[in-house]
Amino acid sequence: MLRQLFKSKSGSTIVILSFVFLTLISIIIIAIGIARNRTVQSWSEVNGKLWCKAVLSEYDKYLLTDYGILAFHGNDIDVVKRLNSYSKYSFEDKLRINLGTPSVNLDQYRMSDLENFRKGLRESLLYKGAKSVLDGNKRTVRSDANATNSSVDEPESTSGELVDKSVYGKRAIGNKYVIETLPSKGEKNNFSIKGISSMLSKDNASEKLSAKTLGKVSEIVFIVNNFNSHLKTCSNKETFFANEYEYIIKGNLDDSKNFESCKRSIFLIRNALNLAALSKDPEKMELIAAVSEVISPGPGAVIVQGIIMESWAALEAHEDVKELLDNKRVPFIKKKGEWKVSLDSVLGNEKFSEKIDDESRKIMNENSEQLKEMSKTGSFVGKMNGQTYEEYLLLMILITPKDLRTRRIMDLIQINMKYRHYDDFNFDEYNCGVRFNLKINGKSYEVNDSYK
Repeated sequence: MLRQLFKSKSGSTIVILSFVFLTLISIIIIAIGIARNRTVQSWSEVNGKLWCKAVLSEYDKYLLTDYGILAFHGNDIDVVKRLNSYSKYSFEDKLRINLGTPSVNLDQYRMSDLENFRKGLRESLLYKGAKSVLDGNKRTVRSDANATNSSVDEPESTSGELVDKSVYGKRAIGNKYVIETLPSKGEKNNFSIKGISSMLSKDNASEKLSAKTLGKVSEIVFIVNNFNSHLKTCSNKETFFANEYEYIIKGNLDDSKNFESCKRSIFLIRNALNLAALSKDPEKMELIAAVSEVISPGPGAVIVQGIIMESWAALEAHEDVKELLDNKRVPFIKKKGEWKVSLDSVLGNEKFSEKIDDESRKIMNENSEQLKEMSKTGSFVGKMNGQTYEEYLLLMILITPKDLRTRRIMDLIQINMKYRHYDDFNFDEYNCGVRFNLKINGKSYEVNDSYK
């Protein structure tokens, strides 16, 4: 009886111990599985980040050195190939690791996206030390500034190559492929000369357009640091266009046309501002009224007065443009002593004479000596404070629609990269970050990284 009881208890213990042992084994197996999964996950996260860094490390060195912009060339397929190579190297000696083909999506990191490009542009300023050059100290006067500018069309090509068979400052792009792949795609800039003039006629206009204010717009700082104008260069790097400021404003694919068009716009701005200055100058307006009465007594004097104002403003604007292109300064609103053209010069101008009627012209000739004495104006101050040619251009760049301004900056970089380094450079094929999905042992792991 006792023996039987003992045997029964011993058997129960064995059974219980067996269950406990099996439970422990199961727990150990589960723990090993959990640990293994966590190890795989850890490997995936660590290696995934390393692979991201490896992809990002293949940035375009010329884009970085020329413009301070970090971006790598490639599409989804290219990155998949790189990841397959990295993963094989990382896991080929690891047991029980089943690797699936990674999936990649670079859409959110394309450099052709305006926000991605702007981010790269802002970071380039940090990379280059955010040079304070808005005062013009780091920009060099061009030796070829007075060279003749004319239109020369480029021969067409089926590739993306910029065929350069023209003289610097006279180049134009005729290659259809290059034109069609430009970020701006030929979008026009329709800013208002009247609007600009109205803005500049205000008392605080100069303050609003000071170097300190312009320096707050990262794109303006980038432009000053990296692009040339008709008068000045920012570096000794070769550029396809000579007039890069002018291109951002006008967007013409003919270099000389951009310069001529900007020169015309500056003339129109100066003409409008000179008219505003005349109308606010009691002394000049009184003189104009008196002279008009002599030339056309009676009601006709009002018409002559308008013609004199328009002619005076236009002649002064011509001189203003000459001063600016001679690297001198012209203030937005001129004060007494800052006018270069005298009223006497206006009356002696052939175009003015053509605008008045025959009777007024006859009277003016008969009273030439009296009018000459009346129209004497004060002497001109040779050196004026005010704005330079480049500052007038920066004004026009500043009021260019933001998205268009950004795209034309991209245009210039793309054109110059083609010209200097790669015939097929295209921002659509460059990226500022990478995102991919890894499949390891049937489980997905998403990894992403970008240039900081």
